[in-house]
Amino acid sequence: MSGFILGKEAQDDGKKSVKSLLSHIRKDKGPDSKEVVYLIINIKNQISKTKDYTPRIIPITHKLDKLQDKSILLVTKDPSTPYRKALTEKDSPTEDVFNQIFTLTKLRSIAKDPKKLSKIFKEYDIVVADNRVYKFLPGTLGAQFYVKNKKLPYMIQMAKPDVNAKLTQGKKNPSKLKDDRCEPLYVKQQMKSIVRNTSFLPPVNGNCMSIKVGYSNWKSEEILTNINDVLKYLVESKYQPVGGVLRSVKNIQSVHIKTSESISLPIWKQKGEEETGEDEDSDFDF
Repeated sequence: MSGFILGKEAQDDGKKSVKSLLSHIRKDKGPDSKEVVYLIINIKNQISKTKDYTPRIIPITHKLDKLQDKSILLVTKDPSTPYRKALTEKDSPTEDVFNQIFTLTKLRSIAKDPKKLSKIFKEYDIVVADNRVYKFLPGTLGAQFYVKNKKLPYMIQMAKPDVNAKLTQGKKNPSKLKDDRCEPLYVKQQMKSIVRNTSFLPPVNGNCMSIKVGYSNWKSEEILTNINDVLKYLVESKYQPVGGVLRSVKNIQSVHIKTSESISLPIWKQKGEEETGEDEDSDFDF
């Protein structure tokens, strides 16, 4: 890896911290353990004024997971027939991608029963929703999915935006045109990006970002490369408007690495700055 964005000293410290963390996990839980490794970034200045709970994808060199290894629930607008048929028919690129497809109406009905909602939470690794119904999910899935960002749904589009797309007339209101297009290949490309890469939420009230960068059974160099990918994506202006939200390394107060159970090990700290605590999570409340 070349060009570590925080400098050579931070790269060396990062190597030491990552190796120490992996060594500790393997000693404590065995060499084959697969604990999630998180990058903890403490920032100085507020970067967002609106909390929308929409994960932003960060492309990384070493991919996290495979599509076929994940149980995925898709939520569509009503009716689901145009999408279900295109996405699940034989030889479709998405034939085996989704374990279940619900309309928003059906999901709302299921979510009224806490036991059924809990089953959905446990059964599916990932929830994705059509961008046209995505905004209704916080009120439907509630705290179980959203408090502390436990299992935030991802947003996808059913077809590529196209101003010349052929629209259909609504049955109840013929004057209202609808976009019922569904492009399975485009949907699959989005799903692969979600599963293989990592993601982040711009903090609103807090100053902490927690981002998945690898697993404890990886090589330390692979995790360090992903750390650099994440930091570059958040800092460099060429990734705006989705990335580049930190605008400068100067807006980073400190960088640590940890698992859900370990202590935080330091990678880098802005010189002459006092830390506010890397476990700050005030922005992660629902």
